[in-house]
Amino acid sequence: MAISCFTSLSCHRPFDDRKPWGKWQFDKMPKTYADEELNLKRETAVPGAGISTRKGRPVRVLYALGPGDVVQFYRDLNAGHAPGFQMSMAFSKQFLDWCDEAGHDEVGPERGGVVVHGISSHPRADRIQAGAHWVENRPKGQIGSGRGWRYYLASIWYGLRVVRWALAERADVVIADSGTTEWIVLGLLSLFGIPVIAVLHNSLWPMGHRPRRGLAAVLRRMDGLFFRHFAAAAVGVSPECVRQVREIAGRPRGPVLECRAQFRTGFLERVAPVGSGREPFQVLFLGRYENIKGIWLIVDLARELEAEHPGAFRWRMVGSGSEFEALRAGVAGSGMERVVRVEGSLPSEEAALETMGWADAMIVPTMPDFCEGLAMTAAECVLAGRPVVVSDVVPAWEVLDGAALKAEAANVASFAEAMKRLAFEPGCYEACQRATVQVQGQFYDRSQGLGNVLGGAVMGVVKR
Repeated sequence: MAISCFTSLSCHRPFDDRKPWGKWQFDKMPKTYADEELNLKRETAVPGAGISTRKGRPVRVLYALGPGDVVQFYRDLNAGHAPGFQMSMAFSKQFLDWCDEAGHDEVGPERGGVVVHGISSHPRADRIQAGAHWVENRPKGQIGSGRGWRYYLASIWYGLRVVRWALAERADVVIADSGTTEWIVLGLLSLFGIPVIAVLHNSLWPMGHRPRRGLAAVLRRMDGLFFRHFAAAAVGVSPECVRQVREIAGRPRGPVLECRAQFRTGFLERVAPVGSGREPFQVLFLGRYENIKGIWLIVDLARELEAEHPGAFRWRMVGSGSEFEALRAGVAGSGMERVVRVEGSLPSEEAALETMGWADAMIVPTMPDFCEGLAMTAAECVLAGRPVVVSDVVPAWEVLDGAALKAEAANVASFAEAMKRLAFEPGCYEACQRATVQVQGQFYDRSQGLGNVLGGAVMGVVKR
């Protein structure tokens, strides 16, 4: 396809000599070690590869991605082997695929389509070409301990760097994932006529717990200003994300769209069906070992149900995270090893199929201080034909309908009641399991995926 690579002239001249932004001296901002390292990498790249200087140049998109190692992901793809085991389709790849296919047709071959420079904040600085596009890791870094006001200062500083990169590369559109910076910082781009599209993979506040005072409340009011006056469009991964943007903005400046996580076809359908006998009732947690994910609630829940119904439940926790060793020690210290198994991440497709086939149900007990956007593991559960119990701060319950039971976040007794309903209440498990079939389609409908929805938002902005 006739799509040029968006490296921009800034590969060798970081800022245009004309400096159309006048007194705004973003090139005077101190550079980090990562910036210098990546400038060196640019020098060794193919000079001017695919750069279009003709009048009908491609639409150039700067995409500020999340903290994942996007370079390693595409390096694996370029090498022809699957990058790390994943059940879902990577969000960045969905959008780049759209650019290579529909985006080329939407913009028109005479303009060269849409080209993307994707930048993640992963701590390992690196850069690679991905077909017609470039992806980079540019570390965000931290100030001091990285906590409290230092966290917000580092976040704002990274946002200013994103503004500088967009100006340097003469981007037509900037897309930013939630967590890149404070949203209001990206409002600076409007001074230079560069539209910003916000992608919310996380909610603005934990569902049902909007902050009403303190710094968090101030920041949310500033978010409201961004969406009301500056955001050209916003895309949320759940109804809750969309609802929160509309709530704080009042009348958002641009459209607020909803997308749905997409999963590989032909994989989760291979999970073995649930057997007729569910004794003991087997519950799976799949995710990160962090306090905010409710891992210690599961230990307390398992202990309570074991005391009330000895031998009726078995638990399996699979994942990785900072609390892994502490969790294993905690389970061993409480004498619950026979009831609760704590394991590392799934290494392969075969392990995933076995693990999910073992489960009768899954649990997603996210705590009330985490801004969950959807909860992908809840979707994985229903795609495997299993009911799921989620906390009421997990937005997935809205789109999973009868396949999910909701419990009060951080409330062991509420989760215990939900689990006992699934395990013991006649007809409850069967009804939830039937509902899984009815809600699966949205996660295989590519028209609802981020690539298609975000691509449509880009075209809407470009054609205004």
